[in-house]
Amino acid sequence: GLSHGRYKGCYFWDTDLFMLPFFLKNDLQAAKSLCDYRARSLPAAKEHSRRMNTAGARYPWMAALDGSEQCETWDIGCSELHVTADVVYALDAYCKASGDSTFYLEKAAEVYIETARFWVSRYTYRPELGRADLLFCKGPDEYCGITNNNLFTNCMVKFNLDLAIKAALKLKETDPNRYSKLSLSDEEVLAWHSLRDNLKECRDPQTGRYLPDETFTRLEPVDIKTLKTDDGASYHHVCFDRLQRYQVIKQADTLLLMSRLPKKFTPEERLNAWEDFEPCCLHDSTLSFASHALFAAQNGLQEAAEKYFKKALYLDLHEIMNNTGKEGLHLACLGETWSSIFFGFLGATFDGDTPVFSPVLPSGWKALRMNFYWRGEFYRLMVFEGRYSISRI
Repeated sequence: GLSHGRYKGCYFWDTDLFMLPFFLKNDLQAAKSLCDYRARSLPAAKEHSRRMNTAGARYPWMAALDGSEQCETWDIGCSELHVTADVVYALDAYCKASGDSTFYLEKAAEVYIETARFWVSRYTYRPELGRADLLFCKGPDEYCGITNNNLFTNCMVKFNLDLAIKAALKLKETDPNRYSKLSLSDEEVLAWHSLRDNLKECRDPQTGRYLPDETFTRLEPVDIKTLKTDDGASYHHVCFDRLQRYQVIKQADTLLLMSRLPKKFTPEERLNAWEDFEPCCLHDSTLSFASHALFAAQNGLQEAAEKYFKKALYLDLHEIMNNTGKEGLHLACLGETWSSIFFGFLGATFDGDTPVFSPVLPSGWKALRMNFYWRGEFYRLMVFEGRYSISRI
C-alpha cells in the first residue's frame, strides 16, 4: 500500500489487531513474518521498558525496524500502554491459527513472560487492599485524555497474564532448564495470578454497565452534530485539547474490546455497550467504521452493520473521510473490513478443530465463496440462502 509521511514507516498496533487476522486466514507466511518481527524485537522492547523505569518488556507505540520507539509525543508514547497486550494477543492468535508449537515454545512464550513482568511493574498495586490501578493510561479512544483503568487495556492485560501463567507452567513441565534460565519462580507466577485477579473493570455504580475508564462520566456531554457535519475528522476544526474534555469517543474502544473477546461479555452487556457508546463516537479514525460494522454484525444489529460496512468498504474508493489523496490507502481499515465480513456477517468461530459459521449476509448478497487457512489446512467456504458448506482444498 501507499503511505504518507505522518507515521514515518513505523509499525503500530494497527497491524497486530486489524491486519494480522486477514493474513492468518489468507497468507500464513506473511502472518508468521509479522509475528516474527515482534518476537525478534523483544530485546528492544526490554530496553524500552528499562528506559521507562519498568521491568520486563514494553513494546513501543511507534516501532522502527529495530523495534525502538519513534513516538515524539509524551502523552501518546507514554500512555498508550495497550500496544504491549495487543502484541501478545496477536502472537496468541497466530499460535492458535497455525498450530506452530515451535514458534510458541521458542518465541511467543518468552514474550508472554517478559510482558507479564512489565505489567507487574507498571500497575500501582496494593495487594493488602485487593486493588491494582493502571494510572496515566490512554485506551484506543484517544479522546479520553490521560485517564485511569481503561477497560480495554485492563481486560487485554488479564488476557496477557493468563497466557504468561500458562507459558510458565508449560516451560516448567517441558523445559526446566529454560524455565530456570528465564529466572522464573513459583512466587513470580503467583504474583501474576494476584495482579490478574485484582485488575479493575470500570462500571457505572448506578446501572452496573461497563465504562471505558474512570473519568468518562466526568467529561462534558455534547451533541456530536455540533462537532462535525460530515464523515471528515472533527480534529480538523476542533482542537485536540477541547476534544479530550468532551464526552465523546474517537473510535471503537469498549466495542473493540468486546469484538476481540466476545465470550467475556454477555449478550446484554454487549448490547448495552452499543447503546451507550455508539451514539457518542465521532469516527475520527479510519479504523472506526469497520470496527463498528464488525461489532454490529457479531451482535445481530444488521442494519447498523451494513451501514458501517459500506462506509468502511468505500473509505478509500469514495474518499469517505476526504483523506485518501493526502494519506494513501488505509490498510488497517481494509483488514478490519475483511474481518467484518468473516467474523461478522459470516459469524466465524474457531473453538475447536473445525471452523463453525453462522452466516447472515448483507442485504442484496445472493451467495458468497471464500477460501481460508486454519491449522495448516486450506478450506473453501460456500454460503447460499442462509446455509453453508466447508470443504478442504
